[in-house]
Amino acid sequence: MDETVARAMIKAHFAASNVSAPGGGPGDDIARASEIYADDAVVEWPQGGERLRGRANITAFRSRYPARQEFQLHRTIGCGNLWVNEYTIRYDDRPMMAVGIMEFRDGKVVRERIYFGEPWEPPAWRAQWVERMERPTS
Repeated sequence: MDETVARAMIKAHFAASNVSAPGGGPGDDIARASEIYADDAVVEWPQGGERLRGRANITAFRSRYPARQEFQLHRTIGCGNLWVNEYTIRYDDRPMMAVGIMEFRDGKVVRERIYFGEPWEPPAWRAQWVERMERPTS
């Protein structure tokens, strides 16, 4: 897949994924956020042991999600048919950092695995060896 096309698709996907109210509010376009997926796409959350099969189920799931969702894409890297996205999702203002791995076939995502991590405060004992960096806030 062409790098320019992949990056544009991913950027559009994340922009459309923002949902102003649980289940979607006026002006939200959940179906547009799902256009990136092939009809037989699979989305997996390994930490929760869950899998969604098919674009129809992905769209239905997103249409009933019980929280506002705001996505901030921090980094996209990849080539060909494999792309990795680092982002923060705010669920009703609660931030969750995520890494998603997208596999494309024929210009659509056929598999996405998403890993989540909550922000945490590092212990003081290691301060002499580490450099603090700014965490994404949104």
